[in-house]
Amino acid sequence: MKETRRGFEAEAVRRLLEDPSTPVGNRSGKKEGLSNKTGVEVQEDSLTRGLTSKTGAVPAVNAPTLEESNPVADDSLQKDRPGIRIASKESLPGASEPLTPETEVNAWFAQAEQEVDEAQHKEKDMTAPEQIRIPDEQEEMIHHLIVSVKAPQTVKAIQAVAHRLTQDSSILFLQNGMGMIDEVNKKLFPDEKYRPTYIVGVVSHGLYSNRPFSVVHAGEGTIALGVLPRVPIGESIKLEALNRLSPSARYLMRTMTRTAVFVAVGFSPTDILQQQLDKLAVNCIINPLTAILDCKNGALLYNFYFQRVVRLLLAEISVVIKSLPELSNVPNVNMRFDTLRLERMVFLIANTTAENHSSMVQDIRSGRLTEIDYINGYIVQRGEEMGIHCVMNYMLMHMVKGKNKNTYQENADLLPLAGQRS
Repeated sequence: MKETRRGFEAEAVRRLLEDPSTPVGNRSGKKEGLSNKTGVEVQEDSLTRGLTSKTGAVPAVNAPTLEESNPVADDSLQKDRPGIRIASKESLPGASEPLTPETEVNAWFAQAEQEVDEAQHKEKDMTAPEQIRIPDEQEEMIHHLIVSVKAPQTVKAIQAVAHRLTQDSSILFLQNGMGMIDEVNKKLFPDEKYRPTYIVGVVSHGLYSNRPFSVVHAGEGTIALGVLPRVPIGESIKLEALNRLSPSARYLMRTMTRTAVFVAVGFSPTDILQQQLDKLAVNCIINPLTAILDCKNGALLYNFYFQRVVRLLLAEISVVIKSLPELSNVPNVNMRFDTLRLERMVFLIANTTAENHSSMVQDIRSGRLTEIDYINGYIVQRGEEMGIHCVMNYMLMHMVKGKNKNTYQENADLLPLAGQRS
């Protein structure tokens, strides 16, 4: 054991003396130079006295063999000298080669290349949500994103900037219809831990676009805002969880509610969901009927035949909404989404906006894709999940799609050929 320790110390002294980077004043093996290079404090006087006491003079130091200088042979040596690490035969390239500074350098380079390769393979194995979290150097992270495009364009619009969104970002959805957020989660953010914070808004302002990047404020209204929790709304939501919002969500909510022209008010997740369903029920009636009839909203008033169609549609909508699991623990759901109350709300809004054309009418006239899949289509989808067949809404949805396609073909001056399928 003593011979191994002595050979180990002699090897350390020899390396320091042969190292050209060591200052000339410290090549004598003083405490200062040895502690910087090896982490082991060796005093020149004590080392010289130890060697002189046995031989009477300081002999020439012979380099020990690899087995003698390998600290792995004795665990106590490795614990006493944590700053020194000598590679073993197996870790060096070419076990038969003698231990030299060149072989150690080659071993270190080989280990570094191996670490780089492992990092590259790890990056290739990363999932898509992990990869879109790394924006380019020239791009900045998006803290607040407001989405106001048509519902069918939601995924495509967010996908263009998804790599600049993180779990600290916030997205505000100001759109008609429902089901867009589920589609965004499925296609863009399947991993919940990388998902941004979602804020939904229900807009009652009268707005329409007369040309690209131009919006006319036709009537004053309000904006109801609500932050969606990361757990389903049907589960128990603690107040502490809602208070732990990201700084970007707090800032966006505070900015929207403090802007006077928006008339924005914040609501709880359950309240904002009920307001979304109220607006969805109205849009399921006014938008598709006026789109098929190509008329203003007021044309649905004071017409007995239209009133019968409205009641049949609302009967299906009411059953689906009252059966949603998200509202299972909410009181007075049956009264709020009763067919008679929804009917009064539909005709009240139709009377208020009697001279306006619905957004679906404008989309069909312009040959654009409608939002019918996220309005009546959402009712049909949720009904199918719960075993409720909404045949009236299903028929109305396909009538709108057929009229949309027919109008597009007329605008493009296209004639369907015999036997052609689309």
